[in-house]
Amino acid sequence: MYKVVIVDDEPGALSVLSKMVNSFFNYEVVATFSTSDQLLQNIYQIKPHVLFLDIHLREKSGLDIARELFFHECNTKIVFVSAYDKYAIEAFEYNIIDYILKPVSQERLHKCLQKINKLLEIELNASAKLSQNSTPQPHLIKFNTLNGFILIDPSDIIYLQADHMYTKIVFASQEDQYITQNLGKVLPLLNRDYLLRISRSVVININYLREVNRTQKQCVMFDGEKDIVLKISKPGIKRMDDYFK
Repeated sequence: MYKVVIVDDEPGALSVLSKMVNSFFNYEVVATFSTSDQLLQNIYQIKPHVLFLDIHLREKSGLDIARELFFHECNTKIVFVSAYDKYAIEAFEYNIIDYILKPVSQERLHKCLQKINKLLEIELNASAKLSQNSTPQPHLIKFNTLNGFILIDPSDIIYLQADHMYTKIVFASQEDQYITQNLGKVLPLLNRDYLLRISRSVVININYLREVNRTQKQCVMFDGEKDIVLKISKPGIKRMDDYFK
């Protein structure tokens, strides 16, 4: 549903145009105002899709309002509604969508809303495509190494293995790394649901898990090129059972 705001200092014109707009599918008049001040106090909170704006208003004219919204990069589609056509050329300098002469007919309003429909659909489709194509940046976590530090995307971890006071991290897309913290301190910092402890010394990323062999007490991880076989403790098998219930 597209939100519409109407501004006109003539109560009769305001009422008639509101009823006409509400009669069209997918449009709803959410607010009406009789002065420019009322509009400017509310428009940035309402964020309407469409603004029907009379030119002759108190305090500021419709042209002044259009100019202000234009310079504030307001994305609301503005339609001027006026009894005079002499302002049309100046009005279109502020990127308005249409200029309708009073009295407004149902047919003329229909043409205007058809134009707005097309513009809003194009914007919505473009926004949806942009959202689909944009790849969210991973949340990187810093860990110290013997030579400095590395930034880790937890989802890229295949498994972690304790090595005395250090932790070995095996990645899917980069070389293995040793960080200068033990496994017990590393896990709370990673804090990911997909990381599962399968023994005292090994934690796996279940997204890379291919197979579990209960008899041999081992699991098979796949790094995209080869299988990696890891031993599982008895408590580790129970944790896996609980995880995949």
